[in-house]
Amino acid sequence: MNPRPTLLFVHGWGFGPGFWRPLIRSLKGWNTQSLDLGFFGPPRLEIQGEGPWVAIGHSTGFLWILRQLQKNPLQSRCLGLVSLMGFSRFVRGDDFLHGVDRRILTRMEGELTRDSNQVLDQFMAMGGVNRPLAGLRAQGDAQALAQGLNWLAAWDERPTLAAWTRPWLALAQRDDGIVSERMTLDCFGSLTPVAAGGLQWFDQGGHFLPLITQPDLYAGRINTFLGRYFS
Repeated sequence: MNPRPTLLFVHGWGFGPGFWRPLIRSLKGWNTQSLDLGFFGPPRLEIQGEGPWVAIGHSTGFLWILRQLQKNPLQSRCLGLVSLMGFSRFVRGDDFLHGVDRRILTRMEGELTRDSNQVLDQFMAMGGVNRPLAGLRAQGDAQALAQGLNWLAAWDERPTLAAWTRPWLALAQRDDGIVSERMTLDCFGSLTPVAAGGLQWFDQGGHFLPLITQPDLYAGRINTFLGRYFS
């Protein structure tokens, strides 16, 4: 009998692993590990154990996961992918017309050196939440946050996602103020649908808020997906 996978969580830009606590409480009965991209302290990126894993990423965290799929241990031992308001490319380009204007990232990077808290506050507001509600008032690491913006500007993991042949689930918000509906469709719309997975929509909630205040909504769909393939 194949071992049950561990759920590997990777948070998005401007957050830390604590972001996942509400969702992990709602996803009962699974072993979990949460990585830390280091935006508020030392990063913790070592993946523990030998797997297998189902990798779950929010926003930039999903892009980071796709990047890691090019090498082991995830390349051979990741059995499933879950994207929460995620994407395989972020910035606009000639062949990615609905991405985000690169100049926004450039401006944010410049402002980080003056006041990282102000940049984080503005970013959270774009996603429909205030930082005290998100549990984040610590001073961000400007260098690490700038590195994350550089990932968003430079990484294009559309070929990696297109080559994925295992189960996948992408949950998205139609009113997302950061990752638009058209951008989501450009990333996931041409992928082969899978039973209990594929691209699924929520109508309202924005980029962050439901994962903090209504995690059961997401846990229900994720549990259905996990139960179909990994129970």
